[in-house]
Amino acid sequence: MLSLKIIRWILGYVRFSVIGGSPERFFNYCARSGVVLWNITSRRASGACVSSGMYRNLRPFARKAGCRLRVKGRHGLPFLIRRTRTHRGILYGAAAFAAILILLSLRVWCIDVTGNTTLDSRAILSALSENGLSPGVRISEVDTKKVEQKLMLMFPKIRWMTINTQGCTMQVCIREKTEKPEIVKQNGACNIVASATGQVVAIRVYGGTAQVKKGDAVAQGQLLVSGVVEDASGGTTLVHASAEIVAETSRSCEIRIPLAQNVREPTGNRVVRKSLRLFGAVFPLTFEGKPKGDYEVAGTQTDLRLFGTLLPVSLYEEDWSGVRTLPVVISPRQAIGQAEEKLSGYEKNLPDGTKVLSVNASNRTENNVLIYSATLKCEENIAEESEILIKS
Repeated sequence: MLSLKIIRWILGYVRFSVIGGSPERFFNYCARSGVVLWNITSRRASGACVSSGMYRNLRPFARKAGCRLRVKGRHGLPFLIRRTRTHRGILYGAAAFAAILILLSLRVWCIDVTGNTTLDSRAILSALSENGLSPGVRISEVDTKKVEQKLMLMFPKIRWMTINTQGCTMQVCIREKTEKPEIVKQNGACNIVASATGQVVAIRVYGGTAQVKKGDAVAQGQLLVSGVVEDASGGTTLVHASAEIVAETSRSCEIRIPLAQNVREPTGNRVVRKSLRLFGAVFPLTFEGKPKGDYEVAGTQTDLRLFGTLLPVSLYEEDWSGVRTLPVVISPRQAIGQAEEKLSGYEKNLPDGTKVLSVNASNRTENNVLIYSATLKCEENIAEESEILIKS
């Protein structure tokens, strides 16, 4: 067992060999007297291990068995201290290390933010630092309740939060508010009119009287479902009309791409800056300054962990890549490719539920600008509510 090995190492033990005589009789004498031996070997090189305090008690048993004992090794903490007694620097270093470890254990090593889904962790850590909670501060100086209240005022989306101390780590647990669903008001009377020109392909009426049927062509603003409902006796009632009218519509899009453009390309110059971050302090590992000129920078931070525990030490690396802006003239084919990418973005921004059936595109060049024209044939819900105004 690991715990037994640790105890034996702390108390110290001796590894010895048994020479001559009858090793079996020697081991029997030891067993009868209650001496604990382990790692016993009884073949050509007989031997065993015994605690350092019991080794001298084995000599009478060895004489009875006609054997001689020879020490092969001394192990454990007592012998280690005895060997390092003349090397005071090691002892002073160990004492200094223990003192530093105790002092560091009184401070915050790292902050772990959990539970946030829409809120940015970096913004939360920055707000915590502004309110006195950051790596390196004394744990006893942190008023967690006060920090919680200030953070909830700074971030209205936080519904509940708590800050717990787990060793040298501050656990920040957050629960965000659930947004209220949009409530559709259906109190007033209204009609359903067409939001776009098209041909009706499907009708689903939930309230009101339909004024069109499948296959009808409708114009923008035309009445589709009336909010006036007539009953069997000939009376009329004003209701809040509700329907889903799917129509085949046409949308036009014009995209302009200049053939003369400015392009940023890498120059090949690259500068890497590394630094060590300890308790919020930054220690440069390279002595490269910030390069002058036009550069793009990307940073990566590597957090260090020990047995799964986040340490207050991280390595930060900045990669600076030099770029330059050059005027270029692209070909019409390249311009068409850029226009098609923008058209794809336009399609993604169409109203929810809109289905693009086909795209008819054409292009022309005017004044060194490619004009890309596209007509999209779509299926979409064109039902739009229109309030019925009643004069009092």
